[in-house]
Amino acid sequence: MVSRQVSALPVLFSLALAAVFWYLIFSVQLFNFWLSMAVAAPVLAALSMLFQGPPVSKKDFDRRAFLFGILSALGLYFLFWLGYTVSQWLFSFAQGQVHSIYQIRTEGQPLLIALVLLFITSPAEEIFWRGFIQKWAMDRFGELPGWLLGSLVYAAVHISSGNFMLVMAALVAGLFWGWLYWR
Repeated sequence: MVSRQVSALPVLFSLALAAVFWYLIFSVQLFNFWLSMAVAAPVLAALSMLFQGPPVSKKDFDRRAFLFGILSALGLYFLFWLGYTVSQWLFSFAQGQVHSIYQIRTEGQPLLIALVLLFITSPAEEIFWRGFIQKWAMDRFGELPGWLLGSLVYAAVHISSGNFMLVMAALVAGLFWGWLYWR
C-alpha cells in the first residue's frame, strides 16, 4: 500500500484526539496509565494509517535497522540521564517532577510494562507522531520546519500533564526520534 497525501483536516482531527487522550491519561487519570496508553496509541496509529496508509514498508525493517534502534534508545537513555543530572542543578522542582513520572512504573508489573512499551505503545506512537504527523509537516512545510513542528506538537500534548520536566523530555525525545526518522 502506498502512502497518500493528507489534507490538514485529518491531521488536525487526529492531533485534537491526541490532545484529548493525553489530557485524560495524564490529568484526569480515569484508568491505569499503561492500559490507557495501550488503547490511545494504537487508536492514533490506526487513524494515521487510515488517513495516509502505512508509513513504512517491510523492506525498511532489517537487522541493521533493529540494531540501530536499540543503540539509538541507549543513546537517548544517556541523554535523559545527563539532562536529569543538569536539570537538578538548574531547577529545584526537577527531582520531584521526574520522580512523579517514574511513579507510573508502580501501575503495572515490570515485564508487562516492558511488553506494552516494546510491542504496543512505542511502535504505535512512532507510526503516529513520526510516520504521520512529522511526515505530513515535512511534506507540507519542508524538512527542517516539519521536523521542528512535529517535535513541538509532540511536546505540546504533554503540557496538560502540568509537569515541565515531562514536557521537556517529550521535546527532547521528539527531536531525537524525529531526527532519526528524518535521516
